[in-house]
Amino acid sequence: MRTTKLKTTPYSPTAQTPLLERMGVRYFKLLSRGRVVQNRDGAVHLLSDEERVDLRRVHRNVVIRAAIAGAVSTLVSSTAESLVTPKDGQAGSAVLFWGVVGGATAVASLFEILFLYWDGLRSVHALSVAAGLDLFAGGESQAVAHAMARAALELPNPQGTLLGVDPHREASKTRLVIVSIVYKLKVSVTNFLVKMLVGQVLGRAMVRTWLVLPFVPVPLTALWDAIVCHIIMREARIRAMGSAAAVEMVETLFRMTPATSEEQELTTVRAVAATIVRTEDLHPNIVAVMEVVRREAGELEAYGDDDAPLDDTASFLRALAALPPGERPLVMRVLAVAAIVDGRMTGAEQRLWQQAQTAAGIVPDLVPLRALMKAFVHGDRVPEAVLRNLA
Repeated sequence: MRTTKLKTTPYSPTAQTPLLERMGVRYFKLLSRGRVVQNRDGAVHLLSDEERVDLRRVHRNVVIRAAIAGAVSTLVSSTAESLVTPKDGQAGSAVLFWGVVGGATAVASLFEILFLYWDGLRSVHALSVAAGLDLFAGGESQAVAHAMARAALELPNPQGTLLGVDPHREASKTRLVIVSIVYKLKVSVTNFLVKMLVGQVLGRAMVRTWLVLPFVPVPLTALWDAIVCHIIMREARIRAMGSAAAVEMVETLFRMTPATSEEQELTTVRAVAATIVRTEDLHPNIVAVMEVVRREAGELEAYGDDDAPLDDTASFLRALAALPPGERPLVMRVLAVAAIVDGRMTGAEQRLWQQAQTAAGIVPDLVPLRALMKAFVHGDRVPEAVLRNLA
């Protein structure tokens, strides 16, 4: 292995770091004060049966609390609405109606949001403790703590490029805008559409019963909050396990490859870059994969040029096809690890895997990739045999 002259660039807080994220990290510091992490030197993604039970307990309890918070919040606004809704044949004041309903909804929603943020942060910290993860193991960079805070608060990963790789190189700008808008509207639009749907389906006879319609969103909001919380905790768990898993699996793959050429190493870096482009996100686990691949690959002459930039997936596929057959397995195995360490496989990632298999002279097959992701998500140690079977 060559000694690389490249410096790693872990995420570190700056003045542009969102206020919520900085507050979340400070709260983690407060919760971590005086706490000793038992599994500091271990591979935190290898979970014992006891750790699995603890993780499931933390996950289950926070989802239940989120559902209760959503139900209570909506119940407050629904009760206010039912009290000021005019009965049949009566005229009501629009100012009174919207003043009471709007005020109750605003106050209830504020307390709901504050509770969900607080409970999410402390539950993500509890999950980290259960997994044996030291949130501040990275020293001054505090990269792990920031990644976990973003997961708890539903904040997007930092924007920008990594080694010249633009995650949005192939993304539809229109789709990105639409997804962002829909994400921000979330519950308010859901409640509005649900009320309209109920009004159409049940008809005026039932809707005019003032005790019915205002309370329709209560169980639906509870379900929505529970689903969102479940997604948050799953993502936090993936981040808690991911960095250690990435390091261990990629290091194992390079150990399994006795000798590497510079072109093979460059194509391996391109494989990770292609995954970043297809996921359209700088997920912290993929960043960890890129860092360890750079370290293992060593010093390279160049990472890309104007004719074949590093984040061009077509260039990656051509480079993979041009490699000698004996040098392709390492690239395919690293590609597989990069594709699953964020805990999900999008259609674009699956297509990249199948395209890479075709370029490497392998019959396209998603089964090995799905088996690897299943083992990773469950926190199992991935045997070398499973890694070998990837290519």
